[in-house]
Amino acid sequence: MNFEEYRLDDAVLCRYDQVYNTYKQMYGDPDHREPKFIAVLPSEYNPVWEERLADPAIMLKAELESLKPHIEAEDDAVLSVRVQFGTAVVAEAFGCEIAVPPNNLPCAKTHVVTSLEQIPYLEKPSKDCPIYRKVRDWTEYYVEHIPEGYQVQLADIQGPFNTAHLIRGNDIFYDLYDDPEMVQQLMAIVTDHIADYASWQWEWTNAMDGWFFDWGAMWKGNGRISNCSLHMLGTEHYEEHIHVHDVELIRRLKGGRIHYCGTTKGIIERIAAIPGVNGIDYDSSLHDVEETAQTVPDHVALLQDVAVDSPLYNRMLNSDRWPIPKRNMIFRITGLKTPAQAKEVIARLRRNAENS
Repeated sequence: MNFEEYRLDDAVLCRYDQVYNTYKQMYGDPDHREPKFIAVLPSEYNPVWEERLADPAIMLKAELESLKPHIEAEDDAVLSVRVQFGTAVVAEAFGCEIAVPPNNLPCAKTHVVTSLEQIPYLEKPSKDCPIYRKVRDWTEYYVEHIPEGYQVQLADIQGPFNTAHLIRGNDIFYDLYDDPEMVQQLMAIVTDHIADYASWQWEWTNAMDGWFFDWGAMWKGNGRISNCSLHMLGTEHYEEHIHVHDVELIRRLKGGRIHYCGTTKGIIERIAAIPGVNGIDYDSSLHDVEETAQTVPDHVALLQDVAVDSPLYNRMLNSDRWPIPKRNMIFRITGLKTPAQAKEVIARLRRNAENS
């Protein structure tokens, strides 16, 4: 497959250099921070997942096609492509069986740790295990074939508790009460291995050291922890059982960000205080942006979705003064239909953001 049609001209490359510089200012230049706006737009090329998972060329083409509307809209989405094998890659490497639902990404079908007695004997996966070889081969295919200006981001590494949950299954929530020390042992094994897996991926990609692309944005650090399974835990459980492993993985990554889609406000405050956490994304339907902005350190960038039919969008678009004091914010605008519409809306949002 020929990817020359995705080659970028000098003007586009220059614009993206400027976009990346303004992302860096979000972390290192408080006086010149600018809110970022990413339009969530449909792609015209949408092969089913069975086709993407069968052929790296088809998957890469779908990734590159998804960026074309952003280039046309001139929003703040970064030019990154990703090998998409779902959220259970690490769990599969540990030995979990995988299921592939129709037109969807792979997921964990079984849990390799069926009793706590297995945990002391759980072996960490090899760099050359089958699923990691596939991630490496497809990543290297991307690096070989993408034109200048595109970056290959890390395939999903998930996080300590998400992966421990997949490996152990829902019994892990009983284990937190019945044998918390054994859960700690499992979490330590998983955390150490994810750090290794992330470092291997950095060898395979063309990514920038100290900066990574994720969710359409650019972040300071070298990876993302996903904490979806914290939906089932409160702040006290997080503090007692999970926090120390997030701290360790962020340390091993030399900085990064955390995804939290749960409801507990106290958890956002705790993860934001972890040394090296430079960004968080959260579910905007569950957390108020202004309240959340007040609970995190100034240097932590926040990402959230904003629907075009939401009160927040109306305030952002129509207020005389920009309504959100925190400047290092990334807004993904959902509900826009075309790149032309997105370009007009984002230009207006940028003008309004100057009136802070």
